[in-house]
Amino acid sequence: MSDDVIEAAKTGRSKCRRCGEIIAKGQLRFGERVENAFGEGLATHWFHIACAAEKRPERLGAAMASCDLELPDRSVLDAIVRSGTENPKLATVKRAERASSGRARCQHCRELIEKGTLRVAVEREEDASVATVSYVHAGCAPEFLGRHGLMDKLRRTSPALEAPDFSELEQLLGQ
Repeated sequence: MSDDVIEAAKTGRSKCRRCGEIIAKGQLRFGERVENAFGEGLATHWFHIACAAEKRPERLGAAMASCDLELPDRSVLDAIVRSGTENPKLATVKRAERASSGRARCQHCRELIEKGTLRVAVEREEDASVATVSYVHAGCAPEFLGRHGLMDKLRRTSPALEAPDFSELEQLLGQ
């Protein structure tokens, strides 16, 4: 049994481990219990509920199953959790964006990603405390990350993109 928890934030001081934004007092949040890297016992990593669905779908799904609280947009959260559970690599996807330079290499094909082209940012956790971002050509993303749920996730996590960008992204992903 997991010690993970869903609760209303007691203060407005905790930050979400996915997006880095403050979790407002009273807002529902997900607490992932992990071994404390700096001492004995457990530490709690806090997430907005929607961010936990994107980043920790299996653990949030288990916590939701035992949660008595009314969760806003429960059916949407269930769909995101289901998609992330079926394709675990989706948890590493941060967003789609246009390449700001031509220096990054695709983690799949190892070719340079040309400035201005669409790419997918992927988070790599080197250890429990350090996460780095690497990139994949949008066209390489389905093979590297799996096709299931990818476009839906990119729509949710890429607010800087506009409708023409999403149309191009769909073509590059083969959808």
